[in-house]
Amino acid sequence: MSSETIFLDRQQQFIQAEQAAQRQHNQLAFWRLVWFIGSIAAVWLLIRLDYQLGAAITLLVGVIGFLVLLKKHQTVRRKRDVSHQLAFINQDESARLKRQYLRPETGDQFASPTHHYSGDLDVFGKHSLFRLLNRTHTYEGQNRLATWLKTPSNPDGIRLRQQATTELKPQLDWRQEFEAMANIEETVGRSPDALVKWATAEGLPLPGYLNILRFLFPAITLSLFIAWLLGYVPGSGVLLGLAVHGLILSQTAAKAKEVSEQTFEISTALRAFQALFKQAEGVKGETVRLRAIRQALTSKDRSASEAIGQLGRLTEGLNYRRNPYFFLLFGIATLWDIHYLFRLERWRQQHGPDLSRWFKALGELEALNSLAGFAYAHPTYTTPDIVDDELVLDFTLASHPLLPPDRSIANSLTLTGAGQTVLITGSNMSGKSTFLRTVGANIVLALAGAVVSAERFWCSPVRVFTSMRTNDSLEESTSSFYAELKRLQTLIGLTKQIVSADQTSLPQERLPQDRLPVLYFLDEILKGTNSADRHRGAEALIRQLHQTTASGFVSTHDLELGQLTDADSFVRNFHFQSDLHNGELVFDYKLRDGICESFNASQLMKAIGIEMDAVRK
Repeated sequence: MSSETIFLDRQQQFIQAEQAAQRQHNQLAFWRLVWFIGSIAAVWLLIRLDYQLGAAITLLVGVIGFLVLLKKHQTVRRKRDVSHQLAFINQDESARLKRQYLRPETGDQFASPTHHYSGDLDVFGKHSLFRLLNRTHTYEGQNRLATWLKTPSNPDGIRLRQQATTELKPQLDWRQEFEAMANIEETVGRSPDALVKWATAEGLPLPGYLNILRFLFPAITLSLFIAWLLGYVPGSGVLLGLAVHGLILSQTAAKAKEVSEQTFEISTALRAFQALFKQAEGVKGETVRLRAIRQALTSKDRSASEAIGQLGRLTEGLNYRRNPYFFLLFGIATLWDIHYLFRLERWRQQHGPDLSRWFKALGELEALNSLAGFAYAHPTYTTPDIVDDELVLDFTLASHPLLPPDRSIANSLTLTGAGQTVLITGSNMSGKSTFLRTVGANIVLALAGAVVSAERFWCSPVRVFTSMRTNDSLEESTSSFYAELKRLQTLIGLTKQIVSADQTSLPQERLPQDRLPVLYFLDEILKGTNSADRHRGAEALIRQLHQTTASGFVSTHDLELGQLTDADSFVRNFHFQSDLHNGELVFDYKLRDGICESFNASQLMKAIGIEMDAVRK
């Protein structure tokens, strides 16, 4: 059964489950109303008949029955909401197979115009690798996935992600329930930074005497209130007690306001986080990363879900103070703020240092779930082999992952060693740029730990660098040609850093991240200048890069660059071509050896109405 069929079947299954839960939800709402009205009527009737004991018992039974129905109602509502989310998740999965996206997140907040490759390779945006992979919902999860796409890991780290992905991949029910729980509450996506800041701050402890006064004075004021009701003391005595309460609360008002502001935005999400952490704690798998995540979601003798649930109740309780009516009628009389500040401080001392670790572990599990979901949806994609050699790229039948599988054309190629250049020529629209993006995008996926759109894919850790979509800027008074030169300057600077660092490295020493060899992708190199300067500049750049550990791909219309192969073995020529059949251009997008011998610019210009025959010969 294909993954699309599975997703469509599951979508219908959960739509039916949602509809059944909705019917049950409506029925319970009706019977709650009937129970409430019936209980009130029965109590009123028993009082009228002077059966006081019977009325009290009926009232008690009515309240208990109503609470039972309310609990059942909440359970059914949650089942309905989860089924709704699961139906949407499977609808979204089915749409992604066609490279259509129902979720709004594009990852644009992680994009940077100066990043070495994310703009050219569509890592973020409306039609991007992030959107294709993303099954995260928390702030930490989205950040973790974006970081993996922007910053390649070391070979061991990539292999650990691959292992975890392989173990998570078949756990379809668990994975989708995990995602559904995260999607129920919209506030789950908010940043927990303020909450973490509160949890890890040293802060001044509350004075010890307040711990006594928070129980003593409410008891005294309550006694005064009862005595006033019985006529033993005047009302001014109660007011005096409340005034003392106000004086006591003034000592903690600033701290209560600060804690409330730090916890308010995410407090509504903490109940959803409790369910999410509970699901995360139950993840199955014995790979290193999954075991580490389970271990990270504990604190002493308590699980993260239990502690987060308690924190949710405490922050929700404290933030009742934001309601002025509650604060005036109840908060002052009970010294509400002080009770919750003490309880929150106790929680912070017990679990504060663990909070950031919990959110990071949850974010990593979400990111791994994204890789696993992507792998499950594309069973024909392969897990790349990450090799420790200095620079290796060897793939068979690789296609662009952002194109629907039934519309993408696959090609194969091998590139090994430093200082090598693959020169690609070809006619307009023949597939040169798409091929460069195909290779680059699959490398980004491979180094993030994901499966790739290929039959076989070997690569070593590299720093990908692209110069493909250089645009002019009116604001910076920059032409597109100068923008490309600035981009190439960055590339030259990277290669110089590596050469300088390698002079002090041992031959067999594993290179750190900032000293990995560069794999570059240069599309239509130096296209903004005349042909003579373009040829000289391109040849000089290729020869200069040959002297470094960098290798890469260059596409061009300059056929003379292909002559470098005759003199230097470090340049290899490939091309794409187009053919003219019955007056129409036909592209097969297949990579071929050698230099392109046919171009289609004249035919394309004729197709739009330019009379090429009128040009003087």
